[in-house]
Amino acid sequence: MRIPKYALLVVPLAVLFVLPAFSAISAQQQKVIALDLTEGRPKDPGHETAWIPAIEGNLTQAGYRVIEITDGITPEKLQGVDALVVPKLYNAQSVYSNAEIRAIADWFKEGDKFLWIGADSDWVEDYLKDTGCGFKTVNPNKILEAVGSHLRLDPCSIEDPETNAGAPYRVVSNHTNKQPWASEITQGVTQVLFHGPTHVIGYKDGQYVPLDQVLGDNLMWLFETTPGKGVVVDHDDDPTSYVYQEGDNITAYLAAAEKVDVGGGKISKVIVTGESLIGDRCVFNWEYHGVRLDGPKFVMNAFAWGLKPESAPGPGMDVIIGGIVVIVIIVAVLYFALAKK
Repeated sequence: MRIPKYALLVVPLAVLFVLPAFSAISAQQQKVIALDLTEGRPKDPGHETAWIPAIEGNLTQAGYRVIEITDGITPEKLQGVDALVVPKLYNAQSVYSNAEIRAIADWFKEGDKFLWIGADSDWVEDYLKDTGCGFKTVNPNKILEAVGSHLRLDPCSIEDPETNAGAPYRVVSNHTNKQPWASEITQGVTQVLFHGPTHVIGYKDGQYVPLDQVLGDNLMWLFETTPGKGVVVDHDDDPTSYVYQEGDNITAYLAAAEKVDVGGGKISKVIVTGESLIGDRCVFNWEYHGVRLDGPKFVMNAFAWGLKPESAPGPGMDVIIGGIVVIVIIVAVLYFALAKK
């Protein structure tokens, strides 16, 4: 029995159909989260290091694979990484180099990546009195610019005299955004600690602007101070704020998220917080000075949202099964047709 040449087309056609489907399935494999713990980079005094295993334990239990980067960011270190957490910086020597920022930007622009950038206020710790603390927001802002985000951090401090954990600088946010898709991150979260934070502002047309001016379908605030009661405070010799004056009473946004179009139908995501996930007195806190908090719930929601693909989808399982059925039918028809000859 001779097999007609056209019958041989079934195999390559099947391969062309099925391979993208299996690629889509492989993309759903275990997600990898990288914590940048480069030596000397995170501001994390010894008594606070217990937060790292707690964070890693929760993420691992949720099914993620967590890795630690301990000697700087390179393209090779980011291969296979789905999410990257940038810590609160310790000093001016711990900042990200231009090469590291390029590596982060190139990785982010691959699409379906999640970047979490945390920061700190302009409070001047004793060890920084001779050098200043402008690096705390300037360096993270360089990363945000490189990845194409409209989010920025403001070089000031935010206090809330009404909602806090015993002092205005220990801000506790119980005002959350319930709008889709922000609600995916804030659902089940009553309040989160932002200890000695700065706040999140926007960047538009080459200018720093209040966050309200860049909010939209792809950029939403997550947590804010008591409306109209956030106080802009200046602790160092640098400019108080890019957009406000010292002593202004504002609704300060303590966290925001953005879906960034990186081209080619691909989306990556970024969350920016005025306090950090990695660092002393982090947002992961579940209790502080007798105040019960929902830091762990916020963190887990954030990763679930950040690691959910939003780029152009591949074929769904129903399409895959349908394709296989079609191929089987074609092969069966050819077989019986040829068997009669």
